[in-house]
Amino acid sequence: MTRTVERRILYAILVLYAALGVTYSIVSPIFEVSDELWHYPMVKYLADNGLQLPSQDPANPGLWRQEGSQPPLYYLVSAVLTSGIDTSDLETVRRQNPHSDIGIIRPDGNANMMVHRPDSEVFPWNGTVLAVHIIRLFSVLLGLGTVWVTYQIGREVFPDWHSVALGAAGLTAFLPMFLFISGSVNNDNLSNLLGNLLTLLIVRLLKRKTAPGWRSYALLGIVTGMGLLAKLNIGFLIPLVGLALLVVSLRLRDWRPLVVGGLISGALTVAIAGWWYWHNWQIYGDPTGLNMFLQMVGRRAIPANAAQLWSERHSFTQAYWGFFGGVNVALPDTVYLIFNIIGGLGLLGGAAFIINVLVRRRLSLERWLPIIVTIVWPLVTFVSYLRWTAETPASQGRLVFGAVSSISLWMAVGLIWWWPKKAQPFILSVAVGFFVLAGVLTPFMVIAPAYALPESLPAGEPTALFKEVDGGIVGLLDARVVTGTAQPEGYVLVELDWQIVQPLNRDWSLFVHLVTPDGVIVGQRDIYPGGGKLATSDLPRDYAWRNPAAVWVPLAAYTPTMLRVEVGWYHLLTGERLTLSDSSERLAIGTVELQARKSNLGVPNPVSVNFDNQLELVGYALSDLSPQGGDTVELTLYWRGMEGMDRDYIVFAHIIDPSTLTIYAGSDAMPVQWNAPTSTWTPGEIITDNHVLTVREETPPGIYELEIGLYTQEPDGTFPRLRIVTPDGGMANDFTYLSRVRVLVAD
Repeated sequence: MTRTVERRILYAILVLYAALGVTYSIVSPIFEVSDELWHYPMVKYLADNGLQLPSQDPANPGLWRQEGSQPPLYYLVSAVLTSGIDTSDLETVRRQNPHSDIGIIRPDGNANMMVHRPDSEVFPWNGTVLAVHIIRLFSVLLGLGTVWVTYQIGREVFPDWHSVALGAAGLTAFLPMFLFISGSVNNDNLSNLLGNLLTLLIVRLLKRKTAPGWRSYALLGIVTGMGLLAKLNIGFLIPLVGLALLVVSLRLRDWRPLVVGGLISGALTVAIAGWWYWHNWQIYGDPTGLNMFLQMVGRRAIPANAAQLWSERHSFTQAYWGFFGGVNVALPDTVYLIFNIIGGLGLLGGAAFIINVLVRRRLSLERWLPIIVTIVWPLVTFVSYLRWTAETPASQGRLVFGAVSSISLWMAVGLIWWWPKKAQPFILSVAVGFFVLAGVLTPFMVIAPAYALPESLPAGEPTALFKEVDGGIVGLLDARVVTGTAQPEGYVLVELDWQIVQPLNRDWSLFVHLVTPDGVIVGQRDIYPGGGKLATSDLPRDYAWRNPAAVWVPLAAYTPTMLRVEVGWYHLLTGERLTLSDSSERLAIGTVELQARKSNLGVPNPVSVNFDNQLELVGYALSDLSPQGGDTVELTLYWRGMEGMDRDYIVFAHIIDPSTLTIYAGSDAMPVQWNAPTSTWTPGEIITDNHVLTVREETPPGIYELEIGLYTQEPDGTFPRLRIVTPDGGMANDFTYLSRVRVLVAD
């Protein structure tokens, strides 16, 4: 391949990337890209307040939430770019869907985080929409720089292997998730560029045969300082910078690269980024600001262990290849499979290449040093990601894009090194071609359809009218319970046809409840109309639409029983409900039979809850689902030992209000009233374990959860609980809910 042909291919990659990046930035609705609804308010705050940083307060998080604790360089530049735009319409544009299923895919949609007014987001853009699109274009340019850096790293590490450099650039440029984030307001775009650029500078430094000049040291310090002012994780590259300067000094037998280079680059790093870390130290007592960030974003209730992190590998890989919206708009499974095959073969092949070269000793230490940087940086990035996501839920592969250039490089090497040289360009072309195909089709076949408005229906004659105090009326045209029978851990599907009879003045939420004969709501779906895409205050008279709803039946819902399906409307802020002509607030539209799971154990209400692979709850019974205050409820748990146990665990059972953690009835005892310690169980044996729960007389009427689990009492006064093992191997919780219980007013 001639140098001219190589450049033309590179230019084609860059041009196509830019076109796709702009396409993603236009097709993705405003604030429907990961965390953009918080990133942009941070930009606006800086633009409106003379570039002054906000003071973070968990009690008053502001529209920017945790992003106010991030290093601010991206936000500062974006604020300067948009400072002349009147963005006072932010609250109008940034109208959140309060029921959005962030991180969850539901059969009835409801993926959108915003309820959009399409007329305010069409071209020509104005106000907040214009500001967001300007910053998105800035992000696309940053992504373009990352693609160019990827190519340059390939050229530096493998100067005679042209296909690798071009292939790595293509695998980065056309990665759907990279395009998606690059077309958004997100500080990762700057940190991705700077992290990969700093990798390139370290590689070039290690390849030098002569002492670097002051300009090289200055560039190293500037990029490092900007990196530390863009994202904290770039700080992990500083030791590599120091080691690279040391290597150059040892190679040249000259102290100046380490001392002079360290002083120049270090001084510039501190000059550029030091003020922000000093600011954090003074205000929050933590130079990184991570303590405040975690208070704002929230920690996991239980830090993730290795099993839990491994169970989240699927969401990690999905969000590396492409997982859009609020991590709830997915590519087809077949596309993920192909991506995983390409990525798996590439990375495994890259590891095999490294082992092969080591065994054959085909490269000198001098050649190995730049290679090692491109291996170490992705590993450091991944380890730091694991530590971070163990503290707060963040299992998204896009968080390692700070090392995407090196990852793509080794993916390209692994795909082709074992093929004949003439076949290598073809193999990489096929892999990159799939990335291009996925990158081109995703905006139009995946992202845009997820946010398309529901198809309107012809107006008709409603069978029921729900009225607003202010005079608005929404009518039910038709209702269908699609699911005739259901089991726990399944959906009940409902289709509802609605029509605006009189325009509504407020935004109302639709609810669908699954109700037992005792009046216990065992499953519910709260949603804005039209799959979360409509706000009732926007809808004109006679507007009609079809509203699917999918109601999840919990793991341990009490079976068997017949459930009523009820629908209605409520106002989220006030709790007020729309009423029917008879003043009732909900309408029964049908029933669904809730059946027990199949089980050959002969226990009532079969379930399967695995506690630490030691014992399993296989069923339960409850004497009363609707007790009064002061009543007693008998709970029978059916356990099965999974292995021999050397500890005696205590079972706890609580009737609890999960919102306040108030316990209104409880029992803590070893199984069978302390008569069957778990250390005496035979694996496979069914243990019948009875508990009596006395409901406190002062318990407010309402619906509560029945919570159970197991713990031990340790000599140090702690009470560690057994964690539940999910079917995918995760261990996120140390309790489980059984049936809901409705406490009635005492006679």
